[in-house]
Amino acid sequence: MKMIKYIKISALCLALFSFSGCESWLDVRPESELNEKQMFKSEQGFMDALYGVYVNLGKSDLYGGNLSTVLDMTAQNLTYIDPDACPFAQYQSFEYEHPKCAGVTDALWMRLYYCIGLTDNLLKHLDESDAVAKCLNYNYLRGEALALRAFLHFELVRIFAPDVKKDPDYISIPYRKNFSADLDPQLKVSEVYARILEDLEEAKILLAEDVIRTNAPEWLGPEQKKEETDNVTDKNDSYYVTDFLKYRKYRMNYYAVLGVLARVHLNLGTAEDLNKAHEYAMEVINSNKFRFVQTEYVIVEDSKTRDILFTDEFIFGLYSTKIDVFYKNYFDESYGPSKMYANNVRSIYEKKSSDFRMMYWFKNVWGSYYLLKHSSELSYSKEKIRLITLPEMYYIAAETSPTEAYELLNSVADARDISCKLTKNSTREEVLFEVLKEYRKEYFGDGLFFYAYKRLIGETAVINQLGLEIPDEPKVLVFPLPLDEIKYGNRTSAIWQTEK
Repeated sequence: MKMIKYIKISALCLALFSFSGCESWLDVRPESELNEKQMFKSEQGFMDALYGVYVNLGKSDLYGGNLSTVLDMTAQNLTYIDPDACPFAQYQSFEYEHPKCAGVTDALWMRLYYCIGLTDNLLKHLDESDAVAKCLNYNYLRGEALALRAFLHFELVRIFAPDVKKDPDYISIPYRKNFSADLDPQLKVSEVYARILEDLEEAKILLAEDVIRTNAPEWLGPEQKKEETDNVTDKNDSYYVTDFLKYRKYRMNYYAVLGVLARVHLNLGTAEDLNKAHEYAMEVINSNKFRFVQTEYVIVEDSKTRDILFTDEFIFGLYSTKIDVFYKNYFDESYGPSKMYANNVRSIYEKKSSDFRMMYWFKNVWGSYYLLKHSSELSYSKEKIRLITLPEMYYIAAETSPTEAYELLNSVADARDISCKLTKNSTREEVLFEVLKEYRKEYFGDGLFFYAYKRLIGETAVINQLGLEIPDEPKVLVFPLPLDEIKYGNRTSAIWQTEK
């Protein structure tokens, strides 16, 4: 079974990563157990193992290209030039069992579980009796690994299972908590969510003293930072000068954990969960550690230095040295049969040409809009990937508290140089419609709109207003498990097997 093979070899394939942007791989020898012992002899080995997770998240078959492209094609945000040449074309027509779709989807499944295997291997060694003594940064290492494991399982269950509110008892995915070749049982969707929350809650405690909380925001100047950090604890003050704890917004930090918690509780959707989602989103907003992009970083003469990804808004992101190559292959405006371009851009952005997103994320060539977000010509943004950003926290807070929605969405609108269409007396339906529209605008190219659409598709009046032809059908909203999982792993994919 391919997934199990991935898990067996992941100890041999731990990627090393440094903040210089270099990638390297362990020199694998037949004595794999010895290599592993050598790797975890010192704290640096534990750090390298964690870096390996982040490096793999940025690969082209995951967040470095395929995942966001698949979800945006399914959400009808993207279209193609030649369906025979484009490997993602059949997602637009929901033909997930087509061989090309199956190949891409299977690779998503395998890479996600591969990354989970890397976190489990790290956690296995962190559980050893001498790990605390070896690792000055033990809480960071364990907290990030747990949160990443939860984050990755959350992605899997959103892709390969129905919405938890609709079918909590659906047999969905395994939740892997052990690094071994043993088969883990598939769990009900509700059980997967419970385990996700367990990992996130523990991670939240472990990362309580994260330097991202105790140090000043990255965007403050040196003098302001010095003034702001007078009260930093001695422990974190000494840590902050080390490479391991720099650039926390590109790692699974404390606020990223809150962001994932907000997403999970929003999906669960009970009154209690919506209150928790609101609480976590507002904690991120009120932390003042993140700010909306400043106009002077977007409207610049030299487009290479333009911050079109709005990096001040990053709560969790990645570096990927190859993502610009992926986008050049599939989104460059130069003609090629494999190329894709954006659907209905002017309609999505409501013809608001002043909207920073419409102005700078696309290139209009003879009426076709090509996505520019990771163009190799944009040196400042080309290697960065957005996973969780500040606007999403405003959308979650607005959705979970409609009475506050006008002020919250107006803040995002101001930052994008547009106006908010809500009033202080807007109805819940009006709020949901504006939130869904904003997800589509804000996360074009990131894939998040599909998740929001799937979560809200039961809100018929809201969905109908968008006019998208994405049917509320299980075989549209749920991707099939890889056939090897069913054949060799004794898995079930009930939605896709009922007619077999």
